[in-house]
Amino acid sequence: MMIERYISSYLPSSTAPLKQGVYFDTAAQLALCAETNPWHDQEYQALAFLSKRVEISRGLYDSYLENGARASSERLSSPWATLALVLLFKDFMRLSVGADNSNAVKRLNAVLKLADFLSSEKVVLEAEFLEFIHITAEAYLRGLAPAEAMATESLVTPMPGLADPVLPITVLFWEGPIARAYLATLKSMGLRAGKIIHLVSKKNLATKKPVGRFLPGFMRLVYAQSHQKNSIHHWSGVLQKTETSLFQRIKGSVERDLGFSPSTIDDALALADLNVYSSDVEALMIDDLADEGLYRRLSELPSTRILFTGGGILPKRLLEIQSLKFIHIHPGYLPDVRGADCALWSHLMKGRTSATCFYMAPGIDDGDIIFAAYLPSLNVGTEGAGTPVKSLYRATYAFLDPWIRASVLRKAVALTQGFTCVEAFPQEESASVTYHFMHEKIQQVAFSRLFAGNYQ
Repeated sequence: MMIERYISSYLPSSTAPLKQGVYFDTAAQLALCAETNPWHDQEYQALAFLSKRVEISRGLYDSYLENGARASSERLSSPWATLALVLLFKDFMRLSVGADNSNAVKRLNAVLKLADFLSSEKVVLEAEFLEFIHITAEAYLRGLAPAEAMATESLVTPMPGLADPVLPITVLFWEGPIARAYLATLKSMGLRAGKIIHLVSKKNLATKKPVGRFLPGFMRLVYAQSHQKNSIHHWSGVLQKTETSLFQRIKGSVERDLGFSPSTIDDALALADLNVYSSDVEALMIDDLADEGLYRRLSELPSTRILFTGGGILPKRLLEIQSLKFIHIHPGYLPDVRGADCALWSHLMKGRTSATCFYMAPGIDDGDIIFAAYLPSLNVGTEGAGTPVKSLYRATYAFLDPWIRASVLRKAVALTQGFTCVEAFPQEESASVTYHFMHEKIQQVAFSRLFAGNYQ
């Protein structure tokens, strides 16, 4: 078999010394997999562990702890990393002929990322082998059929009359399309947030350097707010001008298929003052979500629910504040579609986009579910061609992903009478699948289906 020949060809001739005191000795595990045929559970588990490491960080390290963190800062040497590519590809081929598409495509995601990494490190691979990978990958992706999911019943639910239009929630506002879509959605329902805490970064989001540090306190706050808003909404503004047709088609689909009015979408894009959405707005400058000042401020709040709008991974310490319950809307049907890039993964793997409103808990998209839904089919249209994949990716997260989330927020608010009557239920862990950021080759297929005929 061709793949076995490549394993023999790329297996290093010298054995790496065994590492002591580590959970996962990468070279030793790779040697075991290369020398074992057929594979059994031990080899499958080792490759699944490595695949996840590659999906998260592209390259590989020479050893890992049990939780997946690297045990040292030493990169795996090129000969062993090359062998890892061959073995992961072999495992992908095994998975691709079965019915386990979710694991097969994840393994392929790791293969493509590791191949890119080796190329960036100037590692020369046989042209025949690389061609074998890409031809096999393209054939698999072309034939990848989604596990069709049924759309949830109408997500547009009349809002029951509330005695108080002020929702008993605090919005932890991180400037961006998601937070703007949430606030515009609540406003369209005749609701206002009880409180908004506006998180303002002390650092430039790209360079991580301090912003306006020599300005007096209030002037620094105003400058940092403006800087953050301009930075985060940069691509939204550019795409509205350079990809006007694409923007209008996405906007039209959000209106028709998800039931948002043009005025609600325009409201979100207007980037209005936050006082429009709440009579109690407080700005708080932070380094990041682990900032001690943020922890202290949230600890001082009376018992309430916090609507999380982004800004990074929420530290476990915040989730453990007993008086608070954090609500998040994830763009995937939990627990079936966890992780990153889930607007794309959901459509690719399930045939339609989805989202879940849930209470946050430590872990990736863990926590009890308030409401989950597969969304109606999106009809973005097929006019035009040649839009770069990067533009489609940016447009998805500027104009589509926020409204996928907001549609489920709107339904959850209506079903729970403004989060005053919540019945949440635990996730079924046996159905859990966690995806990671999608390689561009897989993105191309995802976009060819989501934006039919409009990618390159």
